[in-house]
This record gives sequence, C-alpha cells and structure tokens, in this order.
Amino acid sequence: MVSGKVQQAGYRDRVVGIGKNLALSGYAENLSDGRVKIVAEGNEEVLEQLTATINIKNTLINVENVESSDWEATGEFSGFYKLVKEGETDERLDTAADLLKELIGVTNNGFSTLNNTMTSGFNKLALGQDKILEKQDRMLEKQDSMLDKQDSMLEKQDSMLEKQDSMLEKQDTSIDILEKVHGDTSEIKSTLSRIEVDVKDTRYSLSSYIEEKHQKLEGEIAEIKATLVKIQASG
Repeated sequence: MVSGKVQQAGYRDRVVGIGKNLALSGYAENLSDGRVKIVAEGNEEVLEQLTATINIKNTLINVENVESSDWEATGEFSGFYKLVKEGETDERLDTAADLLKELIGVTNNGFSTLNNTMTSGFNKLALGQDKILEKQDRMLEKQDSMLDKQDSMLEKQDSMLEKQDSMLEKQDTSIDILEKVHGDTSEIKSTLSRIEVDVKDTRYSLSSYIEEKHQKLEGEIAEIKATLVKIQASG
C-alpha cells in the first residue's frame, strides 16, 4: 500500500514499468482513499528491489509511505499490468491537462536549472569516465604483473625439466657402470675357474703361483674399487 501524491501523476505506469523490468507478475491499482495498491509475485530478493525502487519522489510523484506484507504466491498473474476502473479514463484526461499545464510551468521556469544540472551531470560523467579509465589502467597493470609471474613460473618449470633430464642422464650412466661391473665380476669368476684348473694341471710351486695370482687379483679388485668410486661420484 503506497500513500502520498501517487494518483493522477503517472505513478502506476512507473510501477508497471519497474515490475516488467524485474520480470515480476502482478498489478497496480488506485484505491478510493488516494493510495495505490501494488500486488507482485516473484523472487524474494527481486521483490525487495521493487520495494526500494517504487519509493519515487520527483516533480509529479511524491511517495510518503510504503506498507508491505507477504503471503504465498498464487501464480494467477500472467504479467505485470495496471488495473483501470470504470470512469477512470475521463478522469485521467482531466489529470493529463493539469499535468501538461504543470509541465509547461516547469519548462518555462526550469531551463536555467536544467542547463546547470546538465552541465553538472556532464562534469560528473567526465570525472566518472576518468575514474573508470584509471581503474582500467590499474587492471591492465595487474594483468601485466600476473603475466610476468606466469612467465617466471614457466621458466622455473623449464629449469625443473632440465634438472630432471640431467638426473635421467646420470641414472643411465650409473646403469652402464653397473653393467660394466657385472661384466668385470663375471671375468673374475672365469679367471678363478682358470686358476683352479691351472693348479690341478701344473706342477709349479703352489706358493709362488698363489702369490702371482693374488697380485693379479689385487689389481683387478683395485680397478673394481676405482669403478665403484666413479659410480658414487656420479650418483
């Protein structure tokens, strides 16, 4: 229920336009006591927007009070429209004539105010545009900063991939060394087998023969140790 200067002022048309823009359904109706009754169905948040928007105050309309209540929607309205009672059309023609006279007076007396208002509005618009451009520049700077950080992260990722490749190369080297050690170990076993055969088949001095083979084994073991040291150093 809306009270104030809300009848014969085009208030219902404004309400209908607002209701349609908010995709609400319902109607606006003049009451005999001078108030306007508005019935609207829709989302609760959108209805709150309607309540705030219909509190209109201008040259012709002056809303003094808005009383609202809630109930379950019925779904009976197919759109948002204005209820017009019998005889209201003639009344609105008279009202239109009065409003036209009022508008003529406002026009004759208000060009100076309108010009000042428009100048002020243009100045505010220019200032607002400057602020928008400043915000846009700041957003572009932030975007450039984010791109720089993204490039830095990509560089770090490339560096990590290079280190991973280096680790894989070292792993391949270690595998090659282990395979060589395995081959050397097999050769040692073969040598020991030959030593056993030589001991059985020859009549050389056992002590001198063992000494000779012992020295040879020490040399081979030294080579193996050197190989293992290389493995540890490369790992």
